[in-house]
Amino acid sequence: PIIHAQTNKKAITYDVYDTWKSIQGTKLSSDGRWLIYSLVPGEGDPELVILDLQSGKENRYARGRDAAISADDKFVVYTIVPPKAELDKAKKEKKKPEEQPKNGLGIINLKTGQQTIIDRVKSFKLAEESGKYLAYLLEPPLAKETDKANKAEEKKESEKKEPEAKPTTKTEPEQKTEPKAEEKKEEKKPEKKKEPGTELVIRELETGKTFSVQEVTEYIWSRDGRYLAYAVSSKKPEEDGAFILEPAAGKTFTLLKGQGHYLKLAFDEKGQKLAFLSDRDSYQEKVSPYKLYLWQEKMTEAAEIAGPKTPALPAKNAPSENRTPSFSKDGSLLFFGYAPVPEPEPENAPEPIKVDIWSWTDPELQPMQKVRAEEEKKRNYLAVCHLNTRDRKIVPLGSENLPDHPP
Repeated sequence: PIIHAQTNKKAITYDVYDTWKSIQGTKLSSDGRWLIYSLVPGEGDPELVILDLQSGKENRYARGRDAAISADDKFVVYTIVPPKAELDKAKKEKKKPEEQPKNGLGIINLKTGQQTIIDRVKSFKLAEESGKYLAYLLEPPLAKETDKANKAEEKKESEKKEPEAKPTTKTEPEQKTEPKAEEKKEEKKPEKKKEPGTELVIRELETGKTFSVQEVTEYIWSRDGRYLAYAVSSKKPEEDGAFILEPAAGKTFTLLKGQGHYLKLAFDEKGQKLAFLSDRDSYQEKVSPYKLYLWQEKMTEAAEIAGPKTPALPAKNAPSENRTPSFSKDGSLLFFGYAPVPEPEPENAPEPIKVDIWSWTDPELQPMQKVRAEEEKKRNYLAVCHLNTRDRKIVPLGSENLPDHPP
C-alpha cells in the first residue's frame, strides 16, 4: 500500500510579502554575454545582479538599480539608492529634502570588474550608439558650517561699517529709502521660479578623465554621442542659455543666451538637428510664453521656428512647455505642442477662497475632478513644422476637437 505523507503547510502571513523579490530592469548586452537585472524586495534595499552568461559567474552590488550597459558592452552604469532605513529615519526627523540621503552612481568595468562609486548624483545618461563618454548631473553641494560662519562674519562687518558712513550727509538716507522701496517692488514683479542648475560631469569611461560644466538643469546626448546639448540656469541671469558641447573636439557652441528658461532639448535621429524651448524674449513679463528654436549643424546659433505671434497657430497660442519636441525619422518634420497663453493674474487681488462644491449631476467625483484640473492645465495640441520647405510651413494637427493626436 502506498502511504501518502501529509505535511503541514505554513500559512503565509503579511510579513512574508515584504521578503519577496521582483526582477526589474532586465537588460542583455548587444553581444549576448552580459545579463543585468535588479532584485527589488517589497520592503528593503534593492540589489543589482550582473551575470556573465559565458562563465556563469555572478556579481551582486548592494542598493543598485536602473542600470544601463554602454554601447560597446564594456561598462555598466547604475543608480545606487540610499539605505531605506536611513531615508525613513530622515523623513521621521522631518529633515529638509536637500538634507535627506541622495542617490549615488556606480560604474563597473566589465572586463576588469573595477567598481567606481560617485556620491550625490541626480541622473546619468549614455549615448545610444557610443560608449566613450558618460554624463551625470550632481546634486547641489551641501552647505558647510564654515560657509555659514563666514557669511555671519561678513554681515557683522558690514553692519559695523554702515554707521561710519552715515554722518557724511543728512539728505542721502531720505533719497535712498524711497528708490529702494520702488526697486524692491519692481524686482518682485518679474520674480519667477528659476532655480540655479548644478554641476554636470562628462567622464571618459575608458580613461576615467572628467571635466565639468556648471549650473546645468537639463542635458541630452545625440544618438551617436558626438554632441551633448545642455541648458544652463545661472545665478547670473546673463549666463542662462542653451549650449552644445562636442567632447572629442573640446568645443562648445552657444545656441541661445540670456535670462530665461531653457528646456525640452531634443535631437533628431542623425544628431544633426536640435530643438528646444525658451521664454528668454518675454521672461521679464508677467506671463512669458515660450518659443520653439531649431539648431542645425554649421549654424552659429539657434533660429526661432514658432512663437506667440506665429500666424499659423491660433490667436493667443504659443509653443507649450508641457510637450517635448520630436523629429520624424528622416529629420524633415519637427513635431511640437502648442497651447493658449495663460492670462496674467490681476495685481493686488484678494486671495481666492477655496471651496469644494460637488453635485450629483457631476460626471466625476471631486478627487478625480482635481486630478483632471491639473491635467487640463498641461493640455496642449500637436503641430508640425515642415523643415524642408522654404518658409518652414507650420500646420496644426490637433485642436480642441482633436486634443490627443499622436505624432
